[in-house]
Amino acid sequence: MDKDYSRFEIEDFAFDESFRRWVSGKDSSVRVFWESYLESNPHQTDVILAARQLVLDLQNESPLTNDSALVESIWDNVQERTQPKQKVFWQQNSRWYMAAAAVSMLIVISASVWWLRHSPTRVSLDSPLSSQQDSILYTEHVNTQQKPLTLYLEDGSLVTLEKNSRLMYPKKFGPSSRIVHLSGKAFFDITRNPDRPFLIYANETVTKVLGTSFTISAYQHDNEVIVAVKSGKVSVFPKKDFDKSPQNNVAAGVVLTPNQQAVFSRKQEQFNKTLVEQPILLTSKESNMFDFDNKPLAEVFGVLEKAYGVEIVYDADLVLNRSLKVSFDDESLQEKLMIICNTMDMSYQIVDAKVLIEKKK
Repeated sequence: MDKDYSRFEIEDFAFDESFRRWVSGKDSSVRVFWESYLESNPHQTDVILAARQLVLDLQNESPLTNDSALVESIWDNVQERTQPKQKVFWQQNSRWYMAAAAVSMLIVISASVWWLRHSPTRVSLDSPLSSQQDSILYTEHVNTQQKPLTLYLEDGSLVTLEKNSRLMYPKKFGPSSRIVHLSGKAFFDITRNPDRPFLIYANETVTKVLGTSFTISAYQHDNEVIVAVKSGKVSVFPKKDFDKSPQNNVAAGVVLTPNQQAVFSRKQEQFNKTLVEQPILLTSKESNMFDFDNKPLAEVFGVLEKAYGVEIVYDADLVLNRSLKVSFDDESLQEKLMIICNTMDMSYQIVDAKVLIEKKK
């Protein structure tokens, strides 16, 4: 198929003959193409599925076996819904005007379909996007419970979906990638597979991983998208940049390691890289791990760096010939840093996920 679908909107797909044959499930020759296209163009998933649902709705309204009859029914549907009872304006005008009305109606219907699929009040927890055929094997889960909902994907990955959150994913991932769509907040524990990167589309961001654990918070009405890493390495991209070149996008992404997070401003369309609110220990805690008995200050900072995977930056002269006597237990990283800085007449700030130590002013 030589047609360029990259700029197609909902109504364009709905009126495309090949697309309608695929939706109807009566022509297996187009199935491979459209399933491959959907996998290769995940940024169009929402548009494609909305168009597919629109065609199915029209088929359900007037069950037809003939594709041309389906098109004709769309025109009839438009005429019936748009023609004033007391006038015959649409009957007297050209098919071009009817096409314009059809597009308008499709946009309205599609918007309604989108709203129904994304409304946080939806009750269904497990509803396939279509029960008529298996050509698109997408499943959607919506968590309306108070407690988190645990989902197991076919590749062995685990997703913990928070309240009022939605995850859409294929029942079987493609051969080259694993793609899901998130609205809300979820914790991901992804099975490692270097040959099939895992991609999470969430609002205006795309998170790409090979195998790791992390949390994404991307509610529709929030001003920010937050990606926080617990283990492994994650790359996060603005969706508009990722879609331009999904195979060659290393330079455009923000790389995150454990205890780091990226906060994406949806208004400014940019990331701010910082530490998670409560960094966790990345190594097994030993009984005397944080007992410092006149330990050189540089070594103290080295222990904290290794324990939390956080880079601590300071001027060598600031710690020269200085030692620290202190014992820590269950204090957070921030509390440890505050005690050290207050004791040594220093201050700290977090910039670009690094801890900067300075002399107190």
